[in-house]
Amino acid sequence: MTNHHPMRPDPIPLRDALRGLRHVMRRGGETLAETLPVSALPGPAAGLAGALLRGGGALVKSVDEVASSLAKKVLVGEEAHAPSLRAITRQQGADAAFAAACYAALRAALIRLDAGQVFVSETAARLAYQQAKPAADRAPEANAADLALAMIDQKVLRDIAAADAARLPPATLAPVTLFTVLLWLQSERPEDEDEAALDSAADLAMVLAPDVTAACAARDAARLAALFAEFASHV
Repeated sequence: MTNHHPMRPDPIPLRDALRGLRHVMRRGGETLAETLPVSALPGPAAGLAGALLRGGGALVKSVDEVASSLAKKVLVGEEAHAPSLRAITRQQGADAAFAAACYAALRAALIRLDAGQVFVSETAARLAYQQAKPAADRAPEANAADLALAMIDQKVLRDIAAADAARLPPATLAPVTLFTVLLWLQSERPEDEDEAALDSAADLAMVLAPDVTAACAARDAARLAALFAEFASHV
């Protein structure tokens, strides 16, 4: 008698779906409250609109709490120490490991750049890894350059317009954030220095923003690889 085990669902799209729900509900709730000028309406209409807004706000909060609760159950271990890019390319399930490491690091890097509202797609990060096909026998900087361009192609960072208070303009924000994380992933750092290394990578990426943005816009993998090779040891 053959035992049939049900296939476990792929957790990465599930995580993205839950994160997307949180993102849309948070953005939608804020937009709703800002768009409807309740104070400018006549008395009875203002009272009705205010009640609807309060109800809508409660709905947004309720759905957000449900999504967050589900996400916490699904997202176990997402804050774990990220191995180096060289180590990732040598392990089984490298695409998923890369996507998980990138999600956590990109979220942290975006917060450092006052752009925490931007949506990060872990699914797109995994697709980018599959597109770039990094190899363990290639130089890490060459792998990182191909990954940077693939992550732009796959739109790993989305709804960049949400980050209206970011320290960088929209056209620069994605290349610099991706460069930060890929530079950080090339560093050989102990676990207790993860945050300090990410800070250092973000500082370097900010200084190199014009070069990084131009190289990404030109899809110049050789130039990106040269930047990674020159500065990875400084992280």
